[in-house]
Amino acid sequence: MTEEKLIEATHHLAESREQFVKELRLAMEGFMAFSDRLRTFSAYLDGRDAKINAGIEISASVHESLARLVELLKENTIALNENTERLDRFLTKFETYFGTERGLDLEN
Repeated sequence: MTEEKLIEATHHLAESREQFVKELRLAMEGFMAFSDRLRTFSAYLDGRDAKINAGIEISASVHESLARLVELLKENTIALNENTERLDRFLTKFETYFGTERGLDLEN
């Protein structure tokens, strides 16, 4: 090889190396940008999961509350029915002792 070709090959090698470094830097910047996007997406998913879990906890709490409310309403209905039956028995006794309501109005 002549000296001129050797110098040309050296310049070509330097340019190739410089181009390779530029391409490598661009690839690294791309990887870093992708990594940042993945971190952002991961944070978004974590936030979404936290909201979903909070919604599930609220839903479970509402379900438990509704189950307790149903039990309470059952007990209340039973007590109301018992009180209604007692009141009916009382009114029956009252009417046998004092007559019907209509009879009371006519006597006064």
